[in-house]
Amino acid sequence: MTEKIKFIHSSDFHLDEPIRGLQQLPQQLMETLAEAPYLAAESVFDKAITEKVDFVLLSGGLCNLEQLSARAVAFLIKQFNRLEQKDILVYWCGAKEDAADQWPGAIKLPDNVYQFHARSVEHLDFRKDGKSLARIIGAGCDSKPVAGDLLGCVDDDVFNVVLAHADSEVTAFDSDAINYWALGGRSVSLTEEYDNSVIVYPGPPQTREFHSGAPGGFKLVQLHQSRKTNVRTIRADRVHWCSQVAEIQDHSSLDDAKNQFGELAFQLAAEHSEQAILCRWQFVVTGPEAVNPEYGIEWRASLLDWLRAEFSGAGNGLWSVSLEEKTKGDLPNQLYEEETLLGEYLRAVGRYQSDDELRLNLQNYLKDDVPRWETDGLAIVNEQQRVEILSKAAMLGMSCLGGQAVPPV
Repeated sequence: MTEKIKFIHSSDFHLDEPIRGLQQLPQQLMETLAEAPYLAAESVFDKAITEKVDFVLLSGGLCNLEQLSARAVAFLIKQFNRLEQKDILVYWCGAKEDAADQWPGAIKLPDNVYQFHARSVEHLDFRKDGKSLARIIGAGCDSKPVAGDLLGCVDDDVFNVVLAHADSEVTAFDSDAINYWALGGRSVSLTEEYDNSVIVYPGPPQTREFHSGAPGGFKLVQLHQSRKTNVRTIRADRVHWCSQVAEIQDHSSLDDAKNQFGELAFQLAAEHSEQAILCRWQFVVTGPEAVNPEYGIEWRASLLDWLRAEFSGAGNGLWSVSLEEKTKGDLPNQLYEEETLLGEYLRAVGRYQSDDELRLNLQNYLKDDVPRWETDGLAIVNEQQRVEILSKAAMLGMSCLGGQAVPPV
């Protein structure tokens, strides 16, 4: 085999799924956030054309066909037609939400698009100039394949690619027989490389919420004659999530803080000039007192309002989602022992901090007029989120009930 193959691997467009986690939003960014999933997905097809790839792999999660969106379907048809005009094939193995049997029968897909069946494992051969170069093994979302189902489709004389979404419950394994695992269903990109095989979850082109600042994108892949694989990440997100931490000297004025945060905001805007930025700000108080009552709720609200007014209209916009104090350690034990409202409050928080078995029932804080099926997921927190929530709850109580500076830790 002397040929090499170039293709794009993408998944999880979730075209009609909105950006989440924002309680307030400026008017000038609403259109940007609404269009971001479509613009990010469009860049997948733009890159396929400019790179003149052999084919595009789509491992599910493109749109929800059970709640059919005319815009999403029209978008996909338009992009598939663009690729057909350039003789670029599309192999699509859907998730449960966009499985082949969900596609509306009245809307015909272009001839260059191959959809794998939802309930089976099947394969298609990619051919160029009459010669088979690659075998695409599709594991449908309801197929639940075992290793034998996949290896039974392998052709040792060509590149072998498994295409599946996490819904199929496919289990990837290190095998010289399978050169590339094109998987989908993760909210963050993941790549695992072995000697002659690589397992790839590209993540969504546009992230919908804060995931440690992980960018959205897709993969540009080359399979070489040596069976080695070169995987490049292509950034696609039009809205960039980030977190920034600033150090504040105790007793600094509000104007001093504005200068410091403003400098960081200008740097962010310059680094991400092609994107709208959603930033979570944190600050750490330095100096002998460590925490100062001057930096309470009103001070933070004033600084946050200034950041939003000053930077949300510049360029693509930098929107400050939140501003919180990042504690350098636990509050002193004597505060938990006080016979005061603050002490009683901190002891209540402390019970949850010291006992992981106590469940945080956040459902009680959600609106009653919203259906439970829409809000149940919001009440579930992981271990790291639990630690952060309880730490912020303790600091909020200190700000509201303390009435004096927190002693040094």
